Amino acid sequence: MIKSKSRIIFEVFNYTIMILFCMAIILPFMHIISVSLSNREALIKMNVSFWPKGWAFQAYKDILVDKIFLRAVVNTILVTICVTVLNLVIDIMAAYAFSKKFYGKSFFNYYFVITMYFSGGLIPFYLLVTKYLHLQNTYFSLILPALVNVFYIIVIRTQIQAIPASLTEAAIIDGATQSQVLFRVVVPSIIPTIAAIGMFIALGTWNSWFNVMIFINDNKLWTLQYFLRKIVTEKMLTSSMRESYQRMLELGTVEITPENYQMAAIVLVALPIVCIYPFVQKYFVKGILVGSVKE
Repeated sequence: MIKSKSRIIFEVFNYTIMILFCMAIILPFMHIISVSLSNREALIKMNVSFWPKGWAFQAYKDILVDKIFLRAVVNTILVTICVTVLNLVIDIMAAYAFSKKFYGKSFFNYYFVITMYFSGGLIPFYLLVTKYLHLQNTYFSLILPALVNVFYIIVIRTQIQAIPASLTEAAIIDGATQSQVLFRVVVPSIIPTIAAIGMFIALGTWNSWFNVMIFINDNKLWTLQYFLRKIVTEKMLTSSMRESYQRMLELGTVEITPENYQMAAIVLVALPIVCIYPFVQKYFVKGILVGSVKE
């Protein structure tokens, strides 16, 4: 097949833009990894680019045995699983209800949609969670506010309405209840959409830190992103990290700097998502395409 001149120009331009875009993402991450693994001398001389100089692994060792970090890993996994599962269940059930006709549907529809554009504000939200619900310094302050997403309800409702009515009617004729129709007929038909939305919820929960900052005072309830924020933005080192660093100073064997801890923390926090994302990407792509192409 002979390509036209305009097609060749387009492909060259397209590939160039994509290569530059990939480099803009990959190179900074390579620099972070390099800084986390480079020794003190190379960092002081600012001689680190995209390849480690000196190979110092002490920062990773200190972080991986730090009790606050390990607790943050457990907290993040727990909160992410709870929010993702409960959010999906609530959104799916609400979407199924809104796909049906019932008295007052228009009112509740507008009531839900308004919450997408207007909120009570940060201060009323804080007072509600801390003063009235008494959820400060609990896991519930991180889980309950994230259990409903109106946008995802609308997306799932649209997918449910696209399912042929004959499928649900046949199940009801066979004696299925509404819950059986939902979880045995409707949900299997929209699995790609649910998988994509579940991935978005999980990523958003994994990367969240703001609620931890305003509701949590106990470092035993920190999540990974807040742990990372304390180290990177506030340049905080936990007690075990400071003890290890002080011990190296006293022995005169210091090979790392606080920057090593900061960059190592970034790598360790991002690593789980980087490893998992390639395996769930296919569901993300399929979930976007579902409903856009007629069979």
